[in-house]
Amino acid sequence: MTTIDLARCTKCGACVEECPSYTLAFKEDHTPWVRYSENCISCGHCVAVCPVSAVTDVGLPEDLFVPVAGGVSVEAVRGLLLSRRSIRSFQERPVPREILEELINFAARAGSASNAQSEGFIVIQDKKVLEELADLVVDRMWNGGLKYVGSGIGRLAIRAMFGADMSRQIGLYYKNLELRKRNSDPVRVFWNSPALVVVHGLRKNQMASTNSALAIRNIEIMALSMGLGTCWAGFLIAAARSKKITKFLQLADDRNLLGAIMVGYPKRHYQKTIPSKQRSVRWI
Repeated sequence: MTTIDLARCTKCGACVEECPSYTLAFKEDHTPWVRYSENCISCGHCVAVCPVSAVTDVGLPEDLFVPVAGGVSVEAVRGLLLSRRSIRSFQERPVPREILEELINFAARAGSASNAQSEGFIVIQDKKVLEELADLVVDRMWNGGLKYVGSGIGRLAIRAMFGADMSRQIGLYYKNLELRKRNSDPVRVFWNSPALVVVHGLRKNQMASTNSALAIRNIEIMALSMGLGTCWAGFLIAAARSKKITKFLQLADDRNLLGAIMVGYPKRHYQKTIPSKQRSVRWI
């Protein structure tokens, strides 16, 4: 529950204006008060924005609120974002557990709908487990329907069901697996990465996939600043509905596998940024 120390309060109104759940309101003299305590989602915004520390939340320990450091330059953020690449060549070097724990901590700091924070994480470092999981992924993708994409009827069916853009992506998955099977090449599902972070969320939460993407994006950017490389594990997500895979990962029946990202030290660093396609933009 949120409380306001009126002896400290300056009536600046910041806590009320920043409250996303209408928990706080103004009295006639502009004094803030807790109008709907049952609405509070414990996001901590009112505590963090108060300039005189007059607001507290009994569910959020005060010592966990850390002063915000100075702003980051536009140039530094621009350079960080433009240098992000999907890394698929990793050093034979494990990522220390304390670094992975820090990445998970930052993933958990990502925004989540209504501050539910209901996503969970699985960190896999065991090479044998990753190999077994990769085999399950390939089996699910190929025998789950991908092997039929090579036929004309299969391509037409995929296009009718998923549209041009998604059918192109499915076609690339098919070529990837088919060519490797033909040449007896290993299918590089996790690209020999030393660690894989899997994100799962509540099956009935329609915002869970968005929450998962936000969490993984935090891992991507933070890992880059720490000299690590990352890559989304797209094959695993494409096969995420496999009961064999969810059982292998010991996911509860009420949870879905929503995202996964490989983490490791890159073998090499890119020397240039890479251009992107021009996107459609409408101004209204």
